[in-house]
Amino acid sequence: MKEVRYKGYVIKPIPQQLADSDRGNMNLTISKDHRHSVVETQFSAANTFATEEEAYEHCINFGKQIIDGKSKTCTVDDL
Repeated sequence: MKEVRYKGYVIKPIPQQLADSDRGNMNLTISKDHRHSVVETQFSAANTFATEEEAYEHCINFGKQIIDGKSKTCTVDDL
């Protein structure tokens, strides 16, 4: 899966198939360049999805919500 650049951040989806299931969950990293180094934070959610493509799209949307400050539980303030 490819990374998505959004408002100065890089969202990298890492969907993973659940053991003993045909469903996948939602993991992602959000990173930002800071003075010649990259700072990265990992996020995940309990949602599951039927396909890897569906999980990928939700990872991107979730990452954008985090960056936009619309998530109640996740933030990029420390990046």
